[in-house]
Amino acid sequence: MVERGKSKSIRKKISFIKSVKKLSKPNVFILNNRWDNSAYENEFLDKIRKQHMDRNVSFLVDELKVVSRSQAENRVFFVSAKEVLQARIQQQKGKPPHTGALADGFQARYFEFQEFERKFEECLSKSAVKTKFEQHTLRGKTVTSDLRKLLDNVHETASKLRAQKLALRKEQYDRLDFTQQQLSILTQEVKHEICHIVEMVEQKVSGALSEEIRRLSVHVDEFERPFHSDSLVLSVYKKELNSHVEQGLGSNLRGKLSNQVQMSVENAQKDMIDRMSSLIPPEHRPKMMNVLPRHSFEVLYRLNCESLCSDFQEDLEFRFSLGLVNIIKCFLGPSRSKKVLGKRMESIPWPVPSTPQTPSNEVQIVSPSPEYLALLKLALSSSSSQTAVGILAVGDFFLKTVGWRVIFATFGIYGLLYAYERLSWTNKAKERAFKKQYVNHTTRKLRLIVDLTSANCSHQVQQELSSTFARLCHLVDEVISDMQNEIGLLDQDTQKLEESSVSSRTLVEVYSIKLEHQAMPVTMTKYTPAQNTAWSIG
Repeated sequence: MVERGKSKSIRKKISFIKSVKKLSKPNVFILNNRWDNSAYENEFLDKIRKQHMDRNVSFLVDELKVVSRSQAENRVFFVSAKEVLQARIQQQKGKPPHTGALADGFQARYFEFQEFERKFEECLSKSAVKTKFEQHTLRGKTVTSDLRKLLDNVHETASKLRAQKLALRKEQYDRLDFTQQQLSILTQEVKHEICHIVEMVEQKVSGALSEEIRRLSVHVDEFERPFHSDSLVLSVYKKELNSHVEQGLGSNLRGKLSNQVQMSVENAQKDMIDRMSSLIPPEHRPKMMNVLPRHSFEVLYRLNCESLCSDFQEDLEFRFSLGLVNIIKCFLGPSRSKKVLGKRMESIPWPVPSTPQTPSNEVQIVSPSPEYLALLKLALSSSSSQTAVGILAVGDFFLKTVGWRVIFATFGIYGLLYAYERLSWTNKAKERAFKKQYVNHTTRKLRLIVDLTSANCSHQVQQELSSTFARLCHLVDEVISDMQNEIGLLDQDTQKLEESSVSSRTLVEVYSIKLEHQAMPVTMTKYTPAQNTAWSIG
């Protein structure tokens, strides 16, 4: 407001009062113009200035109520606009400003006008900034504050989730370590248990097979097929007998051992599943039922009697029980007769009784006197040229010793015995001899494979239990792999949450600094008076 005359000043005051009611916080400056006219009243200058100052301050504070009393004195200026205009015209012409002075005191009035321009410029700049950017600034503060709260929430949530992930990872890692340790311990225990079962099965199979070998004659006697000494018929007979013996032995072994072995294997498998189930989560336990085989385990007893008895050669020729060879064996015994007979003993089978010998039925062998031994050895070892001489010498010896009647009686009885045994050598007797020889031969062969057969059966049990345990271990390995993958995913999630927490914390600090800067006073920009020359009232 520029004061010039009293009437105009009153009208301007009324106009400003109306404007203030419509505007919020208007910027009002009061310029007391034409102050150069007061330069001629030096004795009353200060009093007049004070009167104008008091009146203007009262107007700003009491009537307009736009500023405080301390600020009001900075809004009242005493200037001469005409002098300033002339001074600046002179400046544009390159002359000093004081050449445009109209009265004394120009310098003070000129400086006060410059002070008005500076404050007016500052006020306009601040008002412009506040008018143009206040809403944006407030909105920015609100957005920044909301974003800071959001980032605080993100940081807090990320920290909580990270702590939960770390706790879950620790739990999974402990569970993984426990599972691996228990699997290692369980593996050793199952190995020992499998070895124990295998040894037990091997002992049982060995004992049962040995018992069946002792009863082999019973199986052979049960075989009823037409027997004939013809080579073709005998070949078929031996083949069927081998099959009968193999089936009988296998059937008896299965009857004695199958249930026990099967029960032992099934109990061991169930024990494995029960102990492994503690290492597998509930959702994977139904898969354990697929581990067990769909059919019951059964041991296969591979005896293959046909292959074992392929070298069996029967001897069905008639041999007189009181023949020369048998007599020599009876007198000398098996060991000493071999030395006398030499190579002949290799082609003659030594008879083995079909029933076990006891002291009551054992054949008693009487050692002959040295004279008989010398004569027999002499008779057998003589060459063909001395055979007749040897026979005559022996005959003469017996004739002089026992007499001719005893000799003829002995030969008569000997002939009758020979005739009886020769007539008794029927097809049935041949069959009995064949079976006896077969039993002796097969017994020797089967005893050679007792250990092999029992080891084969125990190996089958070991394979069955080992394969079951291997499938269970595969399930546990899948669970361990899943836990390792889950731990890897938890590590990735933890790393991402840590990065999110650090980033949100950094952004919160940045926005905090920005909010602090926004709370500081706004720096004013340069505002030239020429841009607002039309503003006499702000």
